[in-house]
Amino acid sequence: MILLDTTYVSPLLAETLINKKTTIFDIQQQVFLNRKSEEAQNPGDVFQQEELMIMNSEEAVQILNEYYAESNVTKMANLFKNKFAFRKRLADNYPHFFFLETTSAEMGQIDLNALPYPVIFKPTVGYSSAGVYRIEDAREFESIIGKLEETMKQSSENYSKGVLDSETFIIESYIEGQEFAIDLFFDENNNPVVLNLFARMFKDDKDMSDRIYYTSKLVLQSYLAAITEYLQGLGEIFDLRKMPLHVELRMNDKGIIVPIEINPLRFAGAGTTELGSFAYGVNPYEYFFEQRKPDWPALINAMDNKIYNFTCAEFTGEAKIDDGLLIHHNLLQEQFPHILEYRHIPYDKGTTFAVIFFSSDSLAQNEHILSLDFMEYVEQKEYFFVNK
Repeated sequence: MILLDTTYVSPLLAETLINKKTTIFDIQQQVFLNRKSEEAQNPGDVFQQEELMIMNSEEAVQILNEYYAESNVTKMANLFKNKFAFRKRLADNYPHFFFLETTSAEMGQIDLNALPYPVIFKPTVGYSSAGVYRIEDAREFESIIGKLEETMKQSSENYSKGVLDSETFIIESYIEGQEFAIDLFFDENNNPVVLNLFARMFKDDKDMSDRIYYTSKLVLQSYLAAITEYLQGLGEIFDLRKMPLHVELRMNDKGIIVPIEINPLRFAGAGTTELGSFAYGVNPYEYFFEQRKPDWPALINAMDNKIYNFTCAEFTGEAKIDDGLLIHHNLLQEQFPHILEYRHIPYDKGTTFAVIFFSSDSLAQNEHILSLDFMEYVEQKEYFFVNK
């Protein structure tokens, strides 16, 4: 079944749900969309009957806590959503990894000069890159604390408290190395089944945006085996049978892997998981519902040498989708070397206004996209009132 946030349903997900005829629970209306009412009086009873569960938005975790709180799947989801609890659970595996939880009220009691810089500062419960900073020294930390209230106020307007907590934060070691995002599920034997492997590309060390994720034959050949082996170890720590996950981690030049976070019961957000369908023909939703494992050797062998990418075009500052803004999508599209699909994101709130899938011949071609100011393609509508 799927706990569906109907605010935005990507085209491939919509097509898959129609073809698979899976149970659909609308998290906004809190009703089943394809079950007879007499069969679905209590959502918790239906959840208990379902063998597979996935969601397309982290808002759905709140539904699980309301109707299905005592299940292993909900307990795992809550553990992974809380970044401090997740770090504590893995602390024995990473004895030299520094992490500290604090609140807005306690921030002034921290000895900022004693922190092992650089550090990452982010909400304990968060989503995407909202409220995430890389901090180099105490002076920079003081500057961020000074503007934290306003920054988190803007971010929390776009997400519920269950998705983004603007009061509690984690300070942790900066993880060196190449960053990756992996979509996967664990099978009935608690073994990982990787469906997507994306590398992340940054403009600079301070860039925390979801600007470019990419995949290619070379990425898969270089990293898939090592990352799959690492994920196997996660299955030995947690009971993750039949759970879909979006995992973010970093691998340094010595091959050492450290997890950044695990996002439960979903794949990459806003339909961006579908980059893999362009690159190597994997529909992640279909593979999950069928509990099917990709034939990676055959898929990789059939790939071309292009780089497949997505970027999220986002508002910056205080601009929001409901501010009466005019977006010049046609001009933005002209900035990309080869667009595979350009998707308007019709959120009535939030910061992402387009997801762009594109291919390139080299990472050097992507440098231009990293430097784009998306706000150059956004302008305030002018309204004229005529007296009659």
